[in-house]
Amino acid sequence: MKPITKVTWHDAQDHTETWASEADMAQWCEKACVIVSVGFLVSKTDRYVTLAADWDEEDQNYSRITKIPVGMVVNITEWAV
Repeated sequence: MKPITKVTWHDAQDHTETWASEADMAQWCEKACVIVSVGFLVSKTDRYVTLAADWDEEDQNYSRITKIPVGMVVNITEWAV
């Protein structure tokens, strides 16, 4: 089984409002959207870190898979299971 892994990363983000003032945009544009994802480490390459939330022991399958570009990753912590 793959190690349980915590990945902290910066996500892309859409502004939730239709219209925004210059002042609001200046503040919003600099605020990071920090995400913490935890799951089974499926793969770690030069381009992506891939996690899965679920592992089917009987069928040997993953589900709820997230692929994170390495350039967005802030920190990775792995725990042996």
